[in-house]
Amino acid sequence: MKIVVKVGSNLLLNKRGIGIDVDYIRDLCNQISTLTDNGNEVILVSSGAYVSGYGLLKVKYPQDISKKQALCAIGQVELMKAYSTAFGERKKYVSQLLVTRDDFDNRKRFLNIRNTLISLAEFGVIPIINENDTVATDEIRVGDNDTLASYVAIGTMADILILLTSVNGVFAEDGSLISVYDEHLPLLAMENSHWGQGGVKTKIAAAKRVSNVGITAVVANGRIPNAVLRIAHGEKIGTIFPKSTTVRAKKAWIGFVAKPSGKIFVDKGARTAILQGKSLLPIGVIRVEGNFFQGDTVEITFKDTVIAHGITNYSSDELSKIRGVYTSDIEKILGHSGYEEVCHADNLIIKCEAKGGF
Repeated sequence: MKIVVKVGSNLLLNKRGIGIDVDYIRDLCNQISTLTDNGNEVILVSSGAYVSGYGLLKVKYPQDISKKQALCAIGQVELMKAYSTAFGERKKYVSQLLVTRDDFDNRKRFLNIRNTLISLAEFGVIPIINENDTVATDEIRVGDNDTLASYVAIGTMADILILLTSVNGVFAEDGSLISVYDEHLPLLAMENSHWGQGGVKTKIAAAKRVSNVGITAVVANGRIPNAVLRIAHGEKIGTIFPKSTTVRAKKAWIGFVAKPSGKIFVDKGARTAILQGKSLLPIGVIRVEGNFFQGDTVEITFKDTVIAHGITNYSSDELSKIRGVYTSDIEKILGHSGYEEVCHADNLIIKCEAKGGF
C-alpha cells in the first residue's frame, strides 16, 4: 500500500512552544518504519521548518518575509536532523525534497518529482517533502502543506492520504465528530492555528481533491497513540473521505494539480460533447480568456460553470483566430496544418460541478 502522511507544525511543536518535539517525531518515525517494514511505501509531507528555526534562534516573532524565510532555511536543517536521527534508530535512510507550485504546474518537472519518488522507494529511502519556503513567493507558493500533500498523493496515485492535525477530525455544526464526510452537512467553524498555514478548510479541500480521483483520505488527530498505524490498518479514526471513481494519473494532474493558464468558453454543443467524453473542437469555442500556449492547462467553461480542465493544442492567440470554425479551415487561417482538436478527449477531465460529482 502507498501512503502519504502529512504532519503539521502544531503537532511538531514541543511543550514549551518554542521548538520541535523530538519525542513526537521519534514516535511518528517508528510508526512509519513499521509500515515500511511490512512492505508499505510511505511518503512524509512535513511542516515545521519555521517552528524549528524560531525555536533554535529564539528571536522575536518576525513580520518581515525575508526573516521568516531565513528562519525556514535554518529550521529545515534542524528538522531534517531530527527526522534523520529518529529514522536512523530504525536503520532507515531519509531524503529531502523541497518544492514550489511551479514544480507541479510544469508537467515535465512534475514527472521528475514522481520519478524521483519511485526511485527512492526502490532504494528503500523515505522521502520527506516540504515547500521551499526560502524561494517561494505568492506567485509560486503552494500555500499550505495540506494542499501540497494532496498534490503528492495524486502524483504518486497513493492508496491513502493521512492528514494529521491537533484535533480529532472534522466537526459538524453541533460539535459532533463527522466519521464519514458529507459535503451537505453544516460544519463547525474553526480558526486557523498560530503556526499552521492551513486549517480545517485546507484539509477538507485537500481530502476532497484526492477522494475525487480514487484516493481515500483521513483527517485525524496525530496525538492519538499509533494513529498512522491504526488508520493504515483500517481502523476508523478521525474523519474519512471515501474514494470515488479512480482517474488515470495524467487526468488527475490535469484536473487537480496543474494550475490553469487561461479559459476557453464553449457553446452548448461543445459542452454536451465534452460531458459525453468527446474532444473539444474549434467549432465549439466561443472565446478565450488569458494568455496561454500549446501544452498549457486551461479551464473549459460553459456560461459561468467550469465543466472541464484540459491540455490545449493551441495558444490563446491561435485559438482566437480559429474559434468557431471547422477543422478543415484551420490550415487556411493559420497558414499551417494544426490539430483537429483544441483539447483531445484523452487530455480532458470533467470537473465535479459539471456532472454532480464523479
